[in-house]
This record gives sequence, C-alpha cells and structure tokens, in this order.
Amino acid sequence: MSHTVSHLYEFGNFSLDPVQRLLLRHGRPVSVTPKAFDLLVVMVENNGQLLLKEKLMDALWPKVSVEEGNLAVTVSHLRKILGDDREKHVYIETVSKQGYRFVAQVLEGPEVPLESSELHAELEEHVAMAPVDYALMPRVVMVRKWMAGPAIALAGLLAMAGWLVSRHIDTASANGRSIGSLAVLPFATIGGKNSDEYLGLGTADALITRLSNTGKVLVRPTSAIEKYRNSSISVESAGKEQQVDAIIDGRIQREGNRVRMTVQMVRVGDGAQLWAQTFDEEFTNIFSLEDEVSERVAHSIRLQLNNKEEKRFTKRPTENQEAYSAFVKGRYYWNKRTNEGMMKGLEYFREAIRMDPNFAEAYEGVADSYAALGLYAAIPPEEAFPAARDAAHKALQMNEDLADAHATLGLIDFYYDWNGPAAQNEFQRAFDVNPNYAMAHSWNAENLAAMGRFPEALVEARRAVEEDPLSLIVNSNAGWTFCLAGQYEEAIQTLSRAIDIDPSFPRTHFRLGNVYETRGLYDKAITEFTQAVQLSGGDVYYTAGLGHAYAMAGRTSDARQVLISLLDKSAHQYVPAFAVAMVYAGLKDNGQALYWLEKTSADHSTSMAYLKVDPFLSGLRSDPRFAKLLQRMKF
Repeated sequence: MSHTVSHLYEFGNFSLDPVQRLLLRHGRPVSVTPKAFDLLVVMVENNGQLLLKEKLMDALWPKVSVEEGNLAVTVSHLRKILGDDREKHVYIETVSKQGYRFVAQVLEGPEVPLESSELHAELEEHVAMAPVDYALMPRVVMVRKWMAGPAIALAGLLAMAGWLVSRHIDTASANGRSIGSLAVLPFATIGGKNSDEYLGLGTADALITRLSNTGKVLVRPTSAIEKYRNSSISVESAGKEQQVDAIIDGRIQREGNRVRMTVQMVRVGDGAQLWAQTFDEEFTNIFSLEDEVSERVAHSIRLQLNNKEEKRFTKRPTENQEAYSAFVKGRYYWNKRTNEGMMKGLEYFREAIRMDPNFAEAYEGVADSYAALGLYAAIPPEEAFPAARDAAHKALQMNEDLADAHATLGLIDFYYDWNGPAAQNEFQRAFDVNPNYAMAHSWNAENLAAMGRFPEALVEARRAVEEDPLSLIVNSNAGWTFCLAGQYEEAIQTLSRAIDIDPSFPRTHFRLGNVYETRGLYDKAITEFTQAVQLSGGDVYYTAGLGHAYAMAGRTSDARQVLISLLDKSAHQYVPAFAVAMVYAGLKDNGQALYWLEKTSADHSTSMAYLKVDPFLSGLRSDPRFAKLLQRMKF
C-alpha cells in the first residue's frame, strides 16, 4: 500500500503542491522553471522567515559553487511569475544585504494520502477512466487549518480526494505526479524498403516538434534521442538515462501504400505501460497518423492550450505529401550533425521548397543548415550567414511562431553581426514559443557571456543543461560559458561528465583544453587539444587551440609548425583568419596577431563574437588597435 503524501499551500490567487510540482493560479496550471519552483517551495515552507542568501543558494544548487547573481536572477524570474511588485512586496520581500522573506499569508492544506485510504478505493470505482481536462475541473478546494466543524472538513476532504483520485487514475500519471517531461524515441521501422529508414527518426522528430512548440511540457530534442536509433536499450533504461517522466516508443510498418504505426507511452518510474494504440492509414495520409498520435499524447498528459497554442499544435506544416517526405528526409540527414549530413539535408529542404514554395518549416531547415555550416567553418561565414538569415526571414513571413527560425536569427545576430542585444531579443522570441528550447538557452548563455553579463549567462547555461542533460553540444557550450565566467571547477565537472557520456566528441575535449589552459595547466590542455584535433580529423579551430597552448607552454617550435600547417591548409580550403591570429597571440607576436584579427573582422569570423571576454587574447587588450576592433562590436 502506497503512502505518498501531498501537502498543499494556498496564497493569494495561487495553490502550490510541492509533491506533484504543480503551481495553480485560479485553479489553472502555471508554467514555472525548475529552479524557480524549487525556490518558491523553500520560501513558502518557511514563510515569514528571513532566508539568508547563502541558505537559499545551498538549497537550490547543492554541492555547486555559484555566484550570488544566480539567486537574484531566479528571484526576479519568480517575481514575474507571481506578478509581484518589488516595491510593495506582495509576495517576496528583499532584506538588504541579507536575503529574502515570503510575506504573503500562506494557508496550509492537509497531508492527504494519494493511494492509501479506503475512501480512495471507493471513489476510484465511481470515477470515469478518461483523462481529466483541467478546463473542466473545478478550482482546487483547500482544506484549511482554520476550518471548523467535521462536516465542512469532510466535504473539503472528499473534494480533494476526488480531485487526487482523478489525477491518480489518469493513465498518464506517474506515481501521483503528472507527466512533466517526455522523450520520444526513434520509431523502429519494420520491413519495407531501405529508403524507409528515415521514417523512424522523422516521425519521432515531427512529434517532438509539435509537443515542444506547446511550451507546456519538457520534451528532449531530437539530438538527444537520435543515438537510440537501432539501439537495443530498453525503453525504461532510455527513460532513466534521459531523466524524464515518460517515454514514447513506436514501430512503423509500411506495406505497399499502407502504413501501420504502433505507439506506446511508458512510465519511467516503474515501467508501466500507460497506453498503447495501433494506427492504420494509407501512406498518403501520413499527416492524419501524426495528427492522431500527437492528439493522443496531448490528451494523455492533459495539455491545456489556449487558442493560439492549439492552433500552433494542430497546424500542419504543409498539405503536400511529397514536399513533406523530402522535408523529413532533410531533417533525418541534418540530425546527423556532420558537414556531409547537413549538406545533404540542405538539398532535401530545397527540394521540399520546390514542391511547396509556402513550406515555412522547409525554409527554416535551409536556415538551420546554412547557419550550422557557417558556425563550424564548413563554408565561409560571409556566404553562410546571409543565406541563413534570408531563409529564416522567409520562414517567419509564412509562420511567425517558428522557435527555430527565431533562434537561428539570434545565432546570426550573435556570431555574424556581433550584436548581443539583438541576439537576445531573438532568443527571447524563441522562448515565447518554446520556453524549454535547450539549444536556444545554450546559445543565449554564450551570448550573455560574450557581453560580460556572467550571472545571467550562468543561469541560462545551467537551465540548458537541466533541459537536455545528455546533449554533448549543450554541455560543451555550458563548459565554455562557465570558463568565461570564472567558474572553472564547474566547467571541468561539466565537460568531464560530457566526455564520460561520449569520449569521441571532439568539442568537449577542445573546451576542456580551453579551461585547463586558462588555469595554466598546459600539459593537460595540450592532451585535450590533441584529442580534439585527432577526433575531428584536423579541425582548424582545434588545431589553432593546440598551437596557442604549445606557445604558452614554451614549445615555440611546435607552435610555429602548427602555424605553418594552417597557412598551408588555407591554400586549398577555408581557414578562418582567427585561427592564425590565435597562434600568433600565443607566440606573443602582437603585430601579426592584430593583423590577422583585422582580417578576421573583415570576413566576419564567428570567433570574433568573444573578443571582449576571450581569455586567450588578454595579451592584446592594452593595444590601441585592439580597442578599435572592439569599437566595431555591439556587445
């Protein structure tokens, strides 16, 4: 017999259930970030008491050294959620130089067992098994300490028990908690042609995009689940690895012109199958299949959408089946995250546009492809980023609610235009559509760090890791952000954890090398840079990092050999001028370093975005020519 307990609090127009991690305003769920929710629970449970900043930071970030600014940003975010007025202190009072106090009157509800009482069992027999829609629910009834009379108390208890039972028996509840996070595994393809392989990942990708764009549930991105394609890992193990409440898993079988799709949702906590269903359609009606599966998932997890969100959720990207098929193939190859994969994906996105010139998501795919190719120096930035910007604008002209397109514009503003404030505006527009967009939070963290706004950058980096904890690129970016902010131990821990996840990913070795070099640990830095170069097949940025470390370690001849190799390579492929400037900076040849930085500025190299804060250029900052370069930046 279970004895899970739900202790409830009410203040103002809000009801708080810490066990189910649920905040209601007027009985309706409110979206709250994990850290803001944790902060609210601590403050409400200690209402009226002065909570010192140190205690709050220990509670929110145990065993992690963080700056005080992180707490201030989290408090500010919580105030916005509550609609608090900082001057009037309706909910949260600031005690100067000490901490914070929750000042609103808090009423406590009873500790109600979720599954243990006879009343629960009796009620369960009379409650329909269909999932509960919040829009049809009465406002939660709180049983207050000051209620008098057994009849009133019993009525309140029955109301609360009935509500809890309806939540418990919903097939998508997880041990009394609603599903707050999901991972959609690549669907297995059975039989059919080899060319159908893209269907498995493509179907999962489409479902991920739909659910993510509601902004109401945390869904692991396609990049996080792609590794499970053709994997023998169990559904439960994948769910635990992804740290989610539930997993969606499926199989696709194509026979002639018909497609059969079998889908299940599994609760990660105990491996229970929450629901399973088989869908059968003609292949030409693949949209109908995706509509049915998406709606089934949304119903099961009780997504509550306003009119705009509902329209966004149900909107089909195109009605042209052939265009959609090309788009899905494009996403399949783009998600390989290799230069070759992105180039092939780009071809399919263009093919989709030829078939349907009004296909906004296909333009978004073109924008993402060009931006990624420019970011990783596969093609020159002056070719890549203008093409990416043009495609993103076309996508948004057709559909303004594309989070990816806004995030891509933010990336271009940051890395190509070196315009931090403009980038932040675009990232915020992406968050307005999908507040759980981990990659956009990761880019925003780097953008804030490049502007020197380190407390905000740290909050964004940590949030990105919370939202996509196994993403190698998110962890790599977070490690770099922590390094720039002077949080070296956290940087080393984050990057080392990412290397444990996948030792073959070169970028994490490169960023760990950056951290070690910043700390003066040159031998360790050289080891990591060497691995990055070997694993990447000679990436020019990683090679430049190795050359800089050689120079700083006093291995001048090795550094000059790296310099020669970069210059030789530039004769037959694109080599960013910044890579050459980095090695010269390590050799303390400031004249040549600044000469190559000037060339970097002219070709809009992405690495110039960090000019203001890059620790490896510190030896140049006193030079007037460096100051002139900084004046061109908008950070």
